[in-house]
Amino acid sequence: MGVRTMPSTPGTTAKSASVSLQDRSSRSRADSARPSSGLLRRHRRLFALLAFGLLATPLVVGIVRPDGPEQVFKEGRRLAPAPDFRGSWMALPGQIDRYLSDHFGVRHTMIQLHKDLTKPMLGFGGSQVLIGRDGRMFYLGGEMVRQSAGLILRDQKVADSANLLAGTRDGLAKRGIGFFVAVLPSTSSIYEADLPIWAQSHGRMTEYDLFLQDLADRGIKTVDLRPTLRKTASEGKAYLLHDSHWTVRGAIAGFNAVVEADSHPDWRIDPAKALGPLQESKGGDLARLLDEQDEVAETTEPLALPEVGRREILSKDLLMPAYMIDTGKPGPTILVVGDSFTASFFPPMLAQRVGRAIWVHYDTHGCSFDQSLVDKYHPDEVWWAPVERALICESGADPGARAELR
Repeated sequence: MGVRTMPSTPGTTAKSASVSLQDRSSRSRADSARPSSGLLRRHRRLFALLAFGLLATPLVVGIVRPDGPEQVFKEGRRLAPAPDFRGSWMALPGQIDRYLSDHFGVRHTMIQLHKDLTKPMLGFGGSQVLIGRDGRMFYLGGEMVRQSAGLILRDQKVADSANLLAGTRDGLAKRGIGFFVAVLPSTSSIYEADLPIWAQSHGRMTEYDLFLQDLADRGIKTVDLRPTLRKTASEGKAYLLHDSHWTVRGAIAGFNAVVEADSHPDWRIDPAKALGPLQESKGGDLARLLDEQDEVAETTEPLALPEVGRREILSKDLLMPAYMIDTGKPGPTILVVGDSFTASFFPPMLAQRVGRAIWVHYDTHGCSFDQSLVDKYHPDEVWWAPVERALICESGADPGARAELR
């Protein structure tokens, strides 16, 4: 039986040829649009090698040439210990993370690079001053802004400072002298909303938080002045615009919070009676750093307390000598160990209520001061009152390191 074949017609032949040509043309276009699989694989291999190299470099360097523990100690922190595989498995991921964070290679170099790259982005003003919202100036020295934002947390140095103050407290207690600590917040801790987003704390723990916790753990009397001063800032001026210091209104608010926490509520100062009429104030220490002291001004309220007693200079320091106000009235003697935040304000305020008010600058070499004042005047209480950026005791500090903004 023969094989039957369909007859071919010119129409079917042309149609088949047309379909065949269309298929080949479609495949040709698809092939030309599709990159070479070999080329794609080469690109992928290159990117994979680069990614692997970037990820592996810190690990390899950390094994071959790790940063020494002294690099972490310089940051004022304790070196994270190796994970404890015998302990709780729930805590193990956090332990591993902290250990690797302190031990991966080129860590110190990368931190320094990050700091160098972000420094030009801090804001207008220059290397020492950051100008925030409404022209408010913030000091960049002493890591002030980063400290308030919780971007540095030198837990070891904070603990060391608390230990030194505990020793001071114990030594004074043996002589029947009380001890109170009041850290005066930096501008950046009070006017956080005026800072760039990067310089805000966003709920991070700060050294101020940690210091208060360490003081409480050692039974040292203290007070958190930030809530009081933030409230004052919401109602009026708590800090100057072009200067690193607080206003007289801010100083009164801080003083009142201290005396209340120190069980002397009757020593409070009434702002309505202690503040003078508004007056213009030109310049400021931060404006001076920008060489704009003659270009800026703001209105301030002066301290208008009545003069009480007799002032006596107690040291030969030409810049900020120790001094005493002797009121000639019965009452306790209070020795304030502080800086320019308290020098012009706390003694006159104390003099309204106490027998003698003494002020002395703390020693920038550590948490200490001229002890001869204690021997000579035997105060009833010593108030340790540094500004926030100076809460850490720099045992090897240069005595003139903070002279710019004393």
